[in-house]
Amino acid sequence: MPASPVAGPVRIGEGRSLYVTCVGAGRPTVVLEAGFPGASDTWSDVQPRLGRTSRTCAYDRAGLGSSPPRPGVHDARDEVEDLHRLLHAAHLRSPYVLVGHSYGGMLARLFAHEHPDETAGLALVDARGVDATRRQLAVWPRSEAPTVRRAVFKPVQHGVNLGASEAIVSHVRNLSRVPLALVTASWHEDWSRVVSRRTAQALDRLWTTMQDELAALSPNHVHVVALRSDHFVQRSEGQPGVVVRAVSAVVRAAREHAPLPPCRELFRGPSVRCR
Repeated sequence: MPASPVAGPVRIGEGRSLYVTCVGAGRPTVVLEAGFPGASDTWSDVQPRLGRTSRTCAYDRAGLGSSPPRPGVHDARDEVEDLHRLLHAAHLRSPYVLVGHSYGGMLARLFAHEHPDETAGLALVDARGVDATRRQLAVWPRSEAPTVRRAVFKPVQHGVNLGASEAIVSHVRNLSRVPLALVTASWHEDWSRVVSRRTAQALDRLWTTMQDELAALSPNHVHVVALRSDHFVQRSEGQPGVVVRAVSAVVRAAREHAPLPPCRELFRGPSVRCR
């Protein structure tokens, strides 16, 4: 019998709650982790489609969307602990396929590293790479849009210590043979709006390098570039179908305890390129 859609706050202990929305039925459970400072609605163009074959849940981290803030400054480890408590409090059974966009990709990697027995696979959607802030600052000249540069790389934002979070996740260097799909955007328009063309190109090259590094976390991976997409590949203005296909491949591999098929068997046509 199909599970009913669910949307609302779930108590996770210590007087706190997090908002979660779930659709569909079937295992493994797909967990959608938004970028920063995004919320569950960033997945609205892919969640219903993924819910046709698996229980698929998106949630709002503390202080974002419909979830109340938590006291004080927190980091990625705190957020992964919140997610773990949420999943159990909401009776969402493991194993999980974690899908992380941008900063959410950092949290997905950390969850997989800290809870390997509950992780069936990962899909990273234009995810933030290892030690990204330091490396991007090295490429972005201080003389170009200095005010934006400081704001973008501010260590603490919306109550989250992003600097500490990057340091924590930088230690995740191996995810064994967990099925791993990467979807990389073709460009990042936000950069080209504020820095020179040369710097924007350098930032994109660095981003591509970091994506390749993430692919190396597991030998059981596929990596596709969405050629018609900016950073938000999962949205309607991007290529949500590519994200759905990538996540679905991870779900099938997890169910069948099988390796992922070659990238070119999953993704074809002029709008994608396998790496």
